[in-house]
Amino acid sequence: MQRNFKIIFNAFLFIFLFADIVFLIFIALDFALGLKPSILGLIEFDIIVSLLIIFHSLFRINKAKNKRHYLSENWTDIFAMVPIAYIILLLLPEANLIVVVMFLIRMYALFKYLFKIRDIIRFTEKTKLDVATFVLLGTFIFGSLIFFWVESPVNFEVTNIDDAAFFMIVSMSTTGYGNIVPITGIGKLVSAIAIIVGVVYTGWVTAAIASSLIEELRKERKEEIKIQNEAMKNVIKKLDKIEKELEEIKK
Repeated sequence: MQRNFKIIFNAFLFIFLFADIVFLIFIALDFALGLKPSILGLIEFDIIVSLLIIFHSLFRINKAKNKRHYLSENWTDIFAMVPIAYIILLLLPEANLIVVVMFLIRMYALFKYLFKIRDIIRFTEKTKLDVATFVLLGTFIFGSLIFFWVESPVNFEVTNIDDAAFFMIVSMSTTGYGNIVPITGIGKLVSAIAIIVGVVYTGWVTAAIASSLIEELRKERKEEIKIQNEAMKNVIKKLDKIEKELEEIKK
């Protein structure tokens, strides 16, 4: 039960970290380009991620044999636990360069912490979900940038990168709200690629989870068979012993 809770928590933490990194990338791009972010409210999500990291880090520190050595080896975790970018943004909302630098440091710390969730990393490497996720993230980021550059001059519904990112999310999830419609040929091509990548990734994730569950069931079945075989061997040994004792009694 405890192991299952750990896996579920790690899976949620991994997803939250990944989503937070994506949010911070687009907010940093907004500040770097001097645009007003429309998804700035989502930076509060960064605080939730920090709280989850603190909880996870305390558990890992508690398990470490040499806590001082662990802290010296994992000092970047401090930047992952503290929402520094959010604090800087509150103190210096107009200092674009400083905000962007802090966002980059924050993203580096989160990305490094992401690879410490080893059970999920092993699962993604085994099922090749790491490659699929890299393709998904690349399609999302570059697709959003390309869509913004080609659509913003002619499409009044696309006023900043956040609108383009929202369109990519809607397209990749095949939701299709219809509030943003591509006008240019390149914009339509980007939306088509986003839909295909989103559908393929969803199928890949489903297949990976199903395969993992089946493999887990097979392992449990093998363990059960092994236990049954051991029990059967013990029964046979006891019967052989009883048979020998009966033979001795007869003699």
